[in-house]
Amino acid sequence: MPEEFKPLEMAKKSETFCILPWIHQYVGPLGEVTPCCVFTHQQAFSNGAKPLGDLKENTLEEVWNNEETKQLRLKFLKGEIDKRCDFCNIRRSSPFYDEFNREYLELPEVKDIIKNTKTDGTVENHKLFYIDVRWNNLCNFKCRMCSPHYSTSWIDDHRQLYGHAKASYSFMFSGKTKDDLLEQIMPHCETAKMIYFAGGEPLIQKEHYEVLLRLLELGRTDVMIRYNTNFSQLKLKNYDNVLEYWKQFKNIEIGASIDGSYERAEYWRHGTKWNQIVENAKNLKEQVPQATLNLSYTLSWVNAHNLIDLHKEWLKLGFIGFEDLRISCLSTPPYYSLKSIPLWKKQEIEKMFNEYILWGKKTAPLEYYYFETLVKNAIDFMYDTNEKDDPKIHMPEFIRITKKLDGIRGEDFFSVFPEHLDIKEAYGNDS
Repeated sequence: MPEEFKPLEMAKKSETFCILPWIHQYVGPLGEVTPCCVFTHQQAFSNGAKPLGDLKENTLEEVWNNEETKQLRLKFLKGEIDKRCDFCNIRRSSPFYDEFNREYLELPEVKDIIKNTKTDGTVENHKLFYIDVRWNNLCNFKCRMCSPHYSTSWIDDHRQLYGHAKASYSFMFSGKTKDDLLEQIMPHCETAKMIYFAGGEPLIQKEHYEVLLRLLELGRTDVMIRYNTNFSQLKLKNYDNVLEYWKQFKNIEIGASIDGSYERAEYWRHGTKWNQIVENAKNLKEQVPQATLNLSYTLSWVNAHNLIDLHKEWLKLGFIGFEDLRISCLSTPPYYSLKSIPLWKKQEIEKMFNEYILWGKKTAPLEYYYFETLVKNAIDFMYDTNEKDDPKIHMPEFIRITKKLDGIRGEDFFSVFPEHLDIKEAYGNDS
């Protein structure tokens, strides 16, 4: 090995280093294999970029050291930028983007893996320390910002909305067969330190329960289990209520993907029954006290007002702690993004969020910094725009899509969100 190639030292010096290609492989519902889930969210593939592999053609082990994966590792070691990683590239000023490096880079076994990286980017042992895969697109919700790619419930509405049907818009699974991915993941239950379940909707997918059962069989109740779930259904067919499994694990973090409350929640994430969500939160707190419940809020201009009411209400109910809030700013579809609204609407939301920050400082002065950073990052995101974020393009598109989808679903956006009637007044006359 050349003397100048010292992977561990290079990793610690590199400004673009990401640990994930050494410890993880993400698999999407179509079988695409990438280093993480957000690698696929920047429309890079539509511009000619490719994933690292395809589970319809290769196994995870084959992708582990293929040329695409090896070259990405070398880029990260050398401090080079990969445009497919722009989700993180544009967030490097955020204190939160570097989460996986902080969690794994100091582990002795991970240091050894990086240290033994070959000069061509090869990592000899295929061991996943972090597991995050999408078994399929099975979901019982059809959220406004989603699509058939992640939800089977969206398929019929999508066909009516756009007037065509793609062959892939059906029940999709990641591997060559429905059980292929599960069979490939099972051996990694022995080495995993963290498993992240998302969907589709993981709590209605049998693969999720089979992994939990395997971990319990191995006695691996110390594994960190994290979720992104719509939190609507805690029981699947012949399996026990998921709370019975969670009781046996030491580290459970439930990210409840809830983007509003009451009728706003039921509109925005169609399929929601708000009273059931509240009941599930009560049962979780009572029966699995060691679990952490996070409010995982996907923020758009549509639900910006409701964030504050929901956060305050769930604090009062004792479902979450002050810091148990996660905000992810929605980028697509662009007509829902905070970036795509007119300046006067941004100023309205900024004023509201600045008041929210002051409330947070008064309510929880000792926990205030994290919260303030979350909200300020959302404000910064809203104003970080370019010519592609033109509201003259996206707001009429919002009016058109919303009117048509409301007709399909028998709903009425502006009666549920009257705080946005000004958008209708400004852009709805030509719809």
